[in-house]
Amino acid sequence: MMKEHVEFENALKEWIGQVMQLSMKDFIEYSAETRLSMPQIAMLVRLNDRKHCAVTELGEEFGVSGAAASQMVEKLVQMGLLERVEDANDRRVRRLLLTPKGKTIVERNFEARQGWIKGFCATVTPEFARNAAHMFRELMDAAQRFEAGERFESQHHPCQDARRAARPHPRSV
Repeated sequence: MMKEHVEFENALKEWIGQVMQLSMKDFIEYSAETRLSMPQIAMLVRLNDRKHCAVTELGEEFGVSGAAASQMVEKLVQMGLLERVEDANDRRVRRLLLTPKGKTIVERNFEARQGWIKGFCATVTPEFARNAAHMFRELMDAAQRFEAGERFESQHHPCQDARRAARPHPRSV
């Protein structure tokens, strides 16, 4: 591995560690306040991404038995965070839906994990913020290519190409 890659890898590990510490601090306090376990919160977040979901689907996604998923769901139903509704296409199937109280828990969960970001961003100069935003977009592109199995070979360095850094990213337009 090239020296620059090792340096980048180490810096990235340090950054991710710091971000995780900042993100998890308030999240852990919030989860203790709600008296929900991490798997229960994860289940609510997962259900927030869908209109309806069946217990068997959740069990498969979380890698637990149908009985374990059913127990977790039952507790969340009893807490008023989920409701079971009849499937419109098949009355034998019961789908899960977040209640308004469940949606509030999910929204506050995101706030607890990301509340620090605005304050942090206010601590840097506008020029640094612009350059960092560009760098993060480049990193996201690289991560998406990595996930797709492609190798990232940058033609430009964002700090060396001011015109490229000033140009809005296609996703932000």
